[in-house]
Amino acid sequence: MRKVLLFLIVATIPGIVFLTVSQVYNYNQIDKEVHSLILDQRELFEQNKRMVANLSILSSPGRIDELAENILELDKRSVDTIRIKIDPVSEDMND
Repeated sequence: MRKVLLFLIVATIPGIVFLTVSQVYNYNQIDKEVHSLILDQRELFEQNKRMVANLSILSSPGRIDELAENILELDKRSVDTIRIKIDPVSEDMND
């Protein structure tokens, strides 16, 4: 009985060592993947910040005015009064 118990203990030790090494290997692989994803996230975040800055520059009123005047050759006109014309509704439509 002691020999069987000793054999089981001796046989399970390499199995436990193998499982431990396997877990360490899996952890290292996942850690590398997480590190790579963190770097990708940082790069995308910086790219997003640059795009937001470019968008604010491109949509600035001064740039739009310059494009309208120089490229599209549009004239800027001031409007002092806005007139709204309302057509009277005929009474025949309400019946």
